[in-house]
Amino acid sequence: MKIIQGIIILLLLPGVSKPVDHSYIRPGVERIIIINSFDAQSMKARNNKKLLFGELADSLRWMLYAELDRQIPAEKLVIEELINSQGNDSIYFDLIKKHAATKAIVIRDLNAYFNQTGVVVTRDGNSKDREASYDIVAEVSYSLYDDSKKIREFQTEVWEFFTKRNVISGLLAAGPDIVSKHKHAFKIVQKNAEQFVRELDMYLQSH
Repeated sequence: MKIIQGIIILLLLPGVSKPVDHSYIRPGVERIIIINSFDAQSMKARNNKKLLFGELADSLRWMLYAELDRQIPAEKLVIEELINSQGNDSIYFDLIKKHAATKAIVIRDLNAYFNQTGVVVTRDGNSKDREASYDIVAEVSYSLYDDSKKIREFQTEVWEFFTKRNVISGLLAAGPDIVSKHKHAFKIVQKNAEQFVRELDMYLQSH
């Protein structure tokens, strides 16, 4: 799965593999640092799901970098390590100061899953056929900071139709497994990043 993640990052970001000199900041220009504080290992889930969600969060940092580059004129820096604030926001202010940034985007929580959207029942003589529909969903909680306070929290959710399947019972129907559909999980998280940066751009323009 690490290979898949690396391929996705390279496809999204062909030009960010080289280190960038962030030792200066131009007056009046935003500098945004991107931080991951979502610890997938703390999830109550099987190990392969923890691994997938950890890679989704790692990739999301670079997806945000790419989307910011396309939509918002700002200098950007990805913080490589996982930052566990343990409920103390001062670590974000310290990072903003350390990197001479103006704002920080923090990934707080992430979820990708399949949601059943309905069951269609058709009759064929004395029998019934049930067909369930499923969307794939990505939910991410983000926080935006400046150098002294948390500015805003964002709850960004995106979804799209994924599949239909015959089921015995609508109530007991199990949807697809997100781990086995990991390629689609990366794609829907990418769309979440795109949506979040649009929301962020609108917010920054109005404040």
